[in-house]
Amino acid sequence: MKGAIAVVGCALACSCLGMEPPTGDIVPPSVMEFRPQGNRVQLDAQISVLFSEPVDPNTGVDGLVMVAMAELVDREFLVDLDRPPLSSRRAQIPLACTIETDAGGSRVILQPVDPLQPSREYLVVVSAAVCDLVGNPLVVDLRFDERGRAQGRYTHVLHEFTTVAAPPDPDPDPDPDPVSGLLFTEILANPAGSESAGEYAEILNAGSDKVDLTGFRLDDTGGVDEGDMLGPCAEGRPTVLSPGEAALLVGESFVAPADLLPNTVVVCTDRSTLTPRGLKNSGGEVLVLKDVNGRELTRYGGWIDLSSREGCSATRLSLTAPDDPENWAIPDGEPCRSPGWIE
Repeated sequence: MKGAIAVVGCALACSCLGMEPPTGDIVPPSVMEFRPQGNRVQLDAQISVLFSEPVDPNTGVDGLVMVAMAELVDREFLVDLDRPPLSSRRAQIPLACTIETDAGGSRVILQPVDPLQPSREYLVVVSAAVCDLVGNPLVVDLRFDERGRAQGRYTHVLHEFTTVAAPPDPDPDPDPDPVSGLLFTEILANPAGSESAGEYAEILNAGSDKVDLTGFRLDDTGGVDEGDMLGPCAEGRPTVLSPGEAALLVGESFVAPADLLPNTVVVCTDRSTLTPRGLKNSGGEVLVLKDVNGRELTRYGGWIDLSSREGCSATRLSLTAPDDPENWAIPDGEPCRSPGWIE
């Protein structure tokens, strides 16, 4: 018999915190099966996790069984998830889902409220804080020793799958224009000197039309948040980017370097730093540029660790290749950054 359905942030309310220690049943639960699997998962897929026994759904701590875009799940997120509840910032990462239980409480079923995005990697994450009905915590590699005692590692469990590609346009334009033609081309996350005065994200207008960047948004959560609005750094400063030109996205404390090309368009967020806490030198921060309607235009997945390369940028290698890790690197030699320059 299926349990009640609730709309939450893809979270099973279950934690061993505050429960009485088990006195009879001392066999911990483990994950037996994840569904779906593979690299052609449908966008309306139902996601399920089968446990070796019923798990406790009534402890009241959200965020213990969830699904999210794989690129948003890092080590810090997993540490947070294993010590619930999630922080307010990370609580936005799990997809909104309906949740129900089946198989007597042994299977947790997640149904995303919105369709999954095509050609994306997703992670199903089960927190180490999940427990059974008597408080035994989740283990991995459950086994029994020669005396019949249960053994295993107390940790979270991850499962990755990839969605199918988007269906082709039934009536494609024989020579369609790019949606916007805007591309991230360079990210300086670890400038020499002040972070807020030096960091920037460079974009290129690779399209055929002029683009006014006023009202566009820069988001550093991989598309989860709305992002910070962009606009002129000072009244009357240009915000229109012509085809083939590059622009710098910066915070209000940015100081233009001496080698910045003249007449480079520079637009600002409404804070002193480019992103709420400045760009992460070590990578992992997913930047998304959105148009005035909130539509994603280009992204940089934080693929390059710049912590040991002060003053050097992560640079896009090809203007025609997609937004992916293989298309980014740190330039060899000097200069290892090029604000406003497009070769």
